Amino acid sequence: MNADILELDAAILQAAITSLAGGLCFALYVRYERPYFAWFGIAWSMYLARLLSMLAFMVQQDLIWLFFHQLFTGEAALALLWTAIGFSRGAQWRNVYWLAVAFPPLWAYLAIFQMDNFLLAAGPAVAFLSAATLATGVMFLRYRLKNPSSGASMLAVTFLLWGLHHLDYPILRARGVWTPWGYYLDILFLLGACAGILLLVNHELADGLRLRTAELEHLQRRMVRQHEEERRRLSLALHDETAQVFAALKLELGAIGERVDDALRRRVARAVALVDTGLTQIRDVTHDLRPSLLDDLGLLPALRSLVGEFASRREAPTTFDAPESLPVVSDDAEVALFRALQESLSNVGRHAPNAPVQVTVSASGGRVRLAVRDAGPGFDARELERLEAAGHLGLAGMRERIAGVGGEVRVTSARHEGVTIAIDVPLAEDSTP
Repeated sequence: MNADILELDAAILQAAITSLAGGLCFALYVRYERPYFAWFGIAWSMYLARLLSMLAFMVQQDLIWLFFHQLFTGEAALALLWTAIGFSRGAQWRNVYWLAVAFPPLWAYLAIFQMDNFLLAAGPAVAFLSAATLATGVMFLRYRLKNPSSGASMLAVTFLLWGLHHLDYPILRARGVWTPWGYYLDILFLLGACAGILLLVNHELADGLRLRTAELEHLQRRMVRQHEEERRRLSLALHDETAQVFAALKLELGAIGERVDDALRRRVARAVALVDTGLTQIRDVTHDLRPSLLDDLGLLPALRSLVGEFASRREAPTTFDAPESLPVVSDDAEVALFRALQESLSNVGRHAPNAPVQVTVSASGGRVRLAVRDAGPGFDARELERLEAAGHLGLAGMRERIAGVGGEVRVTSARHEGVTIAIDVPLAEDSTP
């Protein structure tokens, strides 16, 4: 009697956990709309019906419940196999599969109501159940070999062990040897399957995140490229059109100044000076929009020129250390590095105007590195994070540009120890060291 109670309690516990597993899978299907989650839910629902049939048989001792137990056992195994097939390589229904679906009810009827020999009745059913469960494990294993997934690994191991465990039914479990430990072992396999399913969800989310990140990076690169193209267009328009108009106006004013009296000539001279100021401003704007050195001479001379112009406007020491040449980086990466150096030097000019500055450019490990170090007052870590989060220092835009070309920005600082901005970008794909 105690053994019967223990078995009943274990079966109830397994039924409760199975119902939770089914609910979990249906909830995942509603959330992510993946068909295999729905099939997992269907499979666990059939497994729950199997357990409820066994509980009914324990209470009523009516063979019809034993028939339903055998029926739902086989169909649950097939549902799990169909889930694995759909997950691992896509599932297309074939009419021959109906033979497998028809086997559990037909054999359950023969075994329960027509046969007296236990081994003859149980053998084919156990072989069918074990084969379907092992095949489920093999499907997840095949998927795991092609696609690294901890969830698929967990499911493969769980179902392979569960399939082997089914083989002991005629020898041990049907004779009561495993009672109630067979139920607890099935619960462990069920929990292992649920853990694998949750790991699949994590894998799906990680893949989705990687895909979304790649899409965002692509969009970011495209936006940076369009931004630079617009700057280039504006720079050319100012240089080739507006500046030429101002130059022509200057010539006209000069010609007029030669034909007027002294009083009017002085006013024309002031107008010419204003035109010169406008031309100077246009040249400065076009240089900021798109430095001609970057297009004409390349990255390294453009960076050296930028540092030279910055040094000419201040008294504190400013050094530039770089090799004679650099490996090739993409056009987008060149622009990103140039803009990053512009922003970094601008930050130094605002926050450490009297501090020495060292700019270093190097190449190693398939990447070009730019470092800007100042010996200014610096920031403590919390203040640096606050300034960056608030959009100060231009670091957000710098990070976006550099991330858009596959690079990275690292900022370190401490109070009274200055600020270091380290930037690296990958070499162009066809670049050779």
